[in-house]
Amino acid sequence: MSKEKRLIGLVFDVDDTLYEQIVPFENAYKSLFDMDINMEQFYLLSRHYSDVKFEASRNGEMTMDEYHIYRIQEAARDLGVFLTDEQALDMQKEYKKNQQKLQMSDITISILELAKENNIKLGIITNGPSEHQWSKVEALGVERWINKDNIVVSGDYDINKPDVRIFEIMKEKLQLPNDSLYYVGDSLENDIVGANNAGWKAIWINRYKKKLPENVDIYKIAENNIELFEIIKKIFEK
Repeated sequence: MSKEKRLIGLVFDVDDTLYEQIVPFENAYKSLFDMDINMEQFYLLSRHYSDVKFEASRNGEMTMDEYHIYRIQEAARDLGVFLTDEQALDMQKEYKKNQQKLQMSDITISILELAKENNIKLGIITNGPSEHQWSKVEALGVERWINKDNIVVSGDYDINKPDVRIFEIMKEKLQLPNDSLYYVGDSLENDIVGANNAGWKAIWINRYKKKLPENVDIYKIAENNIELFEIIKKIFEK
């Protein structure tokens, strides 16, 4: 008699998890400026400065335009490129426009197909303003694999990762115990720490080979989505 497979929940972040955020970012810069810049460092610094002022943008201390100008200007300045407020805002507008044309890689689609074939319960938890994040979800076409009811955007709940409450919302939707829940994300602070605090198994996508932190429990690490596919395949085969 064959052993019945246990139910598993697999939940994803969106940005830099289901797609690589550097692609629309780089295209936005190159469409506007011809100044040389280390694109990977520029992108990573912009993410850093986004995190620095995320709460300020959320609680009204900064307008969204001020927030976007700040993160792009500061990142560029660190690399010796000086952008005016207008230039930074133009880049943000171009970046946002590019995000309406997002695509998942073939291997990411294969991961979702593999999960679907194995009757895995799928979900998304993503931080950000409601309209902005839902537009990315729509552009990526993920509702082909993930039920809309299982997509949680922080802006709809006024709760952000790493707050465990947003993970509990997803747990309630999937109706699975903590030891059957896996979360895949790229942010140590928001995704990995948040999933750990919620009692889930955390899979870290470390695309940019960041230094491994001390005292942070990471179930598995993937440097790209090909490695992620193999990790998830092994989970299904257990």
